[in-house]
Amino acid sequence: MHNPRAHESTSLQSQPPREEQSYGAAAAHGRQGPVVSVSRKSPAKRDYLIAAVLCYTNLINFMVWCLVPGFPHQVEKVLSLTGETQLLELDANVHGLLPAAPLTLHSLLMTAWLFLPDGVTVPVVVAHQVDAGHMFLQQHTHPTFYVLRSLEQQMCVCYSQPEIPTLPAPVEVGIICAAPGLDGAWLRAQVISYFEETSEVELRYVDYGGYAKVKADTVRPIRSDFLLLPFQGAEVFLDNVVPLADEDRFSPEADAAVGEMTRGAVLEAQVTNYDSATGLPLIQLWNLTGNEVVSVNRTLVERGLAGWIDY
Repeated sequence: MHNPRAHESTSLQSQPPREEQSYGAAAAHGRQGPVVSVSRKSPAKRDYLIAAVLCYTNLINFMVWCLVPGFPHQVEKVLSLTGETQLLELDANVHGLLPAAPLTLHSLLMTAWLFLPDGVTVPVVVAHQVDAGHMFLQQHTHPTFYVLRSLEQQMCVCYSQPEIPTLPAPVEVGIICAAPGLDGAWLRAQVISYFEETSEVELRYVDYGGYAKVKADTVRPIRSDFLLLPFQGAEVFLDNVVPLADEDRFSPEADAAVGEMTRGAVLEAQVTNYDSATGLPLIQLWNLTGNEVVSVNRTLVERGLAGWIDY
């Protein structure tokens, strides 16, 4: 799994109230899993304000919630550097993060994922490739991307504690949970399927992409503040590109060709359509490495590794 490292100096400071931290599995309809209270005797050291930022970067006119750590005068200085930023009038003496309201289906879908903007070319990296026409992208220049590294560090510390409970059986499909990764890492994931006979779950990793089937007792309920950062992995299909005639999937040669063109490369993507079956974005993808712009979609077809279809 591709795991580009973010800027080292950025730190995710958001935390739930020190006196009680909740570990609940977040579901699309707002239901939470088991809650375990963990006592914290030391008081919070800093104040936190919640800033509502009008996000024009993606040319989408809706509010994006950001947590800006610091004292009031520090927060105001940071916000003065942005264009259309509004600060909620909250009590600056409140310690820790205010309890989050239950997430409805609409609010989770709008705020949880970092979407690719329609019709706008944006810099991306391929976080995970499923096959030649199916992959997960990350917007590595988006401001929220640089917080991912700090989030992972906090999750690693949190879930190394032995008292964190497992998910209750039967595991509910659709919930967000914490799943173990490589080298002791913990990643955010969504339960796609539950297999009661084998006590396994199929996961989709929401920040780095990819799917995996693991034992249900290896995943954990996710703490509510670990859901504040939008999910960074955008699942997409290449537009106009299909497997060759009489084939129901891309060949290993096609998979390897796309990996060769995208691995470690400077890429740009543009959403040009949406898949009618899944609702996932269909994109045009370009490789900008070197002095020329190479269309990954067309190059795959020109090499005889895929077919081209017009809508």
